[in-house]
Amino acid sequence: MRPGRTIILTGLLLAGSTALAHFDKPVDRNGGHWDQGGSYHCHEANCRPAPHRYTRRGLLSLTNRAEDLWYLEEDWPHWLLLSGCKTSRTVVLENTSRAPVTWTNPRQCELREGLWEDPYSGDEYTRAAQLEVDHIIPPVYANAANGFQWSDAKRAEFANDPFNLVAVSRESHRKKRQRGIGDWQPRDEFQCEYAQAWKDVSDKYDLDLYARDISRMNRILDNCDTSSSRSIEDE
Repeated sequence: MRPGRTIILTGLLLAGSTALAHFDKPVDRNGGHWDQGGSYHCHEANCRPAPHRYTRRGLLSLTNRAEDLWYLEEDWPHWLLLSGCKTSRTVVLENTSRAPVTWTNPRQCELREGLWEDPYSGDEYTRAAQLEVDHIIPPVYANAANGFQWSDAKRAEFANDPFNLVAVSRESHRKKRQRGIGDWQPRDEFQCEYAQAWKDVSDKYDLDLYARDISRMNRILDNCDTSSSRSIEDE
């Protein structure tokens, strides 16, 4: 074979292998994927190209893979004003306190003290600064579970939905992070209510839950039904 033909053939083989490597990567739910150089490529007609502001460094991933759908916190605005100067966070804290609350100012915008039980751990707290308001189903999870297709209004509704919000300690919030019910559960005494909240919220927003989360949620709820039946029979 002539040298010129060898060079051409080698070039074609390299180009072909590069193309195969490029298209062999599985696409994400958006219909595209990230390549090794950090660029996002679409391979389906309904794929939404990733703007330059979405970078690998900015990704929040459920599985720590760059192929997962990107998530940007500003697309899920939370702690919106609901009444006067009270945000959705303040309303949750006010409504879940087991004692009369005190405020940091006469306008009653920010809570100072009350009495809260962290349902995740069972511990009690008296200062609002010790607490976080947690999303039972995190927005980053909802984003990957078809929320990336929602309107801005629906994402804001989800991020501030009181049925998906719970006041917990900062420690509990840190331990749970963005994980689904298949990877993290609260203390035993709150698991039934927690699993039911996952079911109710996911049904309300038609979320496409991961298989491991559906499996764990159903196992917990099945055990809750059994426990309830036994309690009724014992009575």
